[in-house]
Amino acid sequence: MPSQHTNAPARCVFFPCMHAELLPPRLVGAAVFFDPGLAAAPGGAGYYRPGDLPLDAAAVRDAVRQYESLEREVKDPRELDAFFAARFEDLFPESSHGIQDALRDRMTPGRPRAEKARAVKAQLGLCLAWRLEEKLVELSGLERGFDHAFKALVENLGISGEDEEELPPGLLGATAVPDPRTLALEYKSSWRQLLTAMLRFVPPQTGLLIADAAVVEAWTEAGLLSEDTPRPDVSAFVPSEFSGVLSAMSLPGWRLLLAGRPRPESPWLDATRVVLFPATPEE
Repeated sequence: MPSQHTNAPARCVFFPCMHAELLPPRLVGAAVFFDPGLAAAPGGAGYYRPGDLPLDAAAVRDAVRQYESLEREVKDPRELDAFFAARFEDLFPESSHGIQDALRDRMTPGRPRAEKARAVKAQLGLCLAWRLEEKLVELSGLERGFDHAFKALVENLGISGEDEEELPPGLLGATAVPDPRTLALEYKSSWRQLLTAMLRFVPPQTGLLIADAAVVEAWTEAGLLSEDTPRPDVSAFVPSEFSGVLSAMSLPGWRLLLAGRPRPESPWLDATRVVLFPATPEE
């Protein structure tokens, strides 16, 4: 797939993963990855960085450096996940801050500072999700390196399964390392929080390719994949070789978030969005 790193709207971006290592293999090349402002010059996979991000690359890097100190203090990635989730709190009208901001907006229309503050929070939340993914990829790589070294040591020492009874319990089987996708499933954050933030920056004409089966399952259980749901042409959003393996539907953003009604404080969720997903479950 050609390298892409542009502010021009992409045909389709992946959701929720923002790293190639977390992508199901059968979807490679179907879309580009969303860049919240942290991607370096892209390599083989494409990246799409929106032009209306409120923070430039330097400001984002500075913010991430501040979060790095927190990352060094926590022992469990789930603590980072909880911290990341808290950054989204003000995006939701159900929270006290969200209700207060919504009321202020209604009483004082056109509050640019408050609107920019919410956009900054959305971008930083996506950057934290990016960093969490990056850490999981790094962790998997480090553990796989240890796994390879340990197996080489076992082989050099001539240790076999017959010697297992004389070794600490489970030692020979302790080197099975989860791949990045498995780790991401264990530590992933709320897809609705991510989608709320991403829809703020992704143009309505750009499709979202759903790489998480749990999202499609939630939509199915909510009845969104009914016969009455509009089904746009898949080929308009992905290369032709993926037309036969993907399905698509179009709904307003707030419905994709399983909300019961539009959110006046989040007008970008009113736009109709096209989402694509595998036509058959992954085997």
